[in-house]
Amino acid sequence: MKINKIKQVFNGAYMYKKINLFLLILLSAFLLSCGNKADEHSEQEDYPERTHTDEEGELVLTSHQLTHIDLKTETIETKEVDVPLLLSGRIALNEALTAHITSRVKGRIEKVHALISDRVSKGEVLLELYSQEFLAMQSEFIQAEERLKRIQENDPEHATSKSIYESAKKKLEVIGLSEEEIHRLADNHTPLTLLPVRAPFTGTLLSGEARFGEFVEVGQDFFLLANLQNLWVLADVFEKDLPFIKEGITGEVIPTAYPNETYKVKLTRIYDVVESLSRTIKARFEVSNSSNKLKPEMFVTVKVSSKLGGPNPKVSSLAIMKEKNGVYVFVVVNDTTFKRREIRLGKETKDYTEILDGLKAGEKVVTRGTFYLKSELAKETFVEEEE
Repeated sequence: MKINKIKQVFNGAYMYKKINLFLLILLSAFLLSCGNKADEHSEQEDYPERTHTDEEGELVLTSHQLTHIDLKTETIETKEVDVPLLLSGRIALNEALTAHITSRVKGRIEKVHALISDRVSKGEVLLELYSQEFLAMQSEFIQAEERLKRIQENDPEHATSKSIYESAKKKLEVIGLSEEEIHRLADNHTPLTLLPVRAPFTGTLLSGEARFGEFVEVGQDFFLLANLQNLWVLADVFEKDLPFIKEGITGEVIPTAYPNETYKVKLTRIYDVVESLSRTIKARFEVSNSSNKLKPEMFVTVKVSSKLGGPNPKVSSLAIMKEKNGVYVFVVVNDTTFKRREIRLGKETKDYTEILDGLKAGEKVVTRGTFYLKSELAKETFVEEEE
């Protein structure tokens, strides 16, 4: 009897627990259902369902979405826009103001007046040579000059004598004698013992050597002379930027060594060959170096600004979306509706892009939030395909 009573009590308690558990589950389900309805009601109030459109590539956003993605738009204009370019380059010698100073006769160096890195003036004597050839040329000139003086202008031999005189004089000019020295030689008939070698223009002796007592042949190098007051800047222009530069434009050069200093430059030549590895074209600028701070082979950055004009509309490059299958933008249909539109590009810059086809002035395009629109449009397309 006692065992049966215990069993009855146990069974009663078990059933009681089951009933309580069942009631608890029902209560939880009821509360969860009420919460979902409240959430659904709240979501519908705060985030209205998007209005769908049957137009292909068109997207309608809710006011909540528009608020949170911070969409920005721009009106397309047919205008001229600035095209700033930053070009990498280096300082180079101005080849038009660079010269190799060489020996024009056989001889021996008797005097040296200048050394490497010396700054010399035009006409300054750098060294002097003793040369038998030079002495012979002076003798030939003196004889030609004396003969020309003895012959009257109406004499049949006057023309020949004058030709011999001019030839002898020209030889002296070619080897470096000045007009004044030739006139003095003609007047006093006293030959110079040493041939002076002069600087053809003002500049700096960059390399070479001339040693006292050294025998030299015709064409032997003495010095490399360069005018460092006027230098070249050789900059690299990428193929895509070539349409934006032309000879004659001006800009600024910033040396790596002096990042807070700028120097005015002018584009004087665009070279004709594309370098195969870098796919760049050399552009040559001229720069004044009156401060003598710029040195050949220094690295620099060249800043130039060009213009992109013409009748075609221009749009911010931020609006452009590129895919394998084409290029497009999102056009603003109204405050909440946006349409994907294929376009054809013209010249492209960092900030603006020329539109050849697909857009016209006055239309608005999205410049910020384009990736969000792309994502949302992809979702809708996927849902339509699933249906």
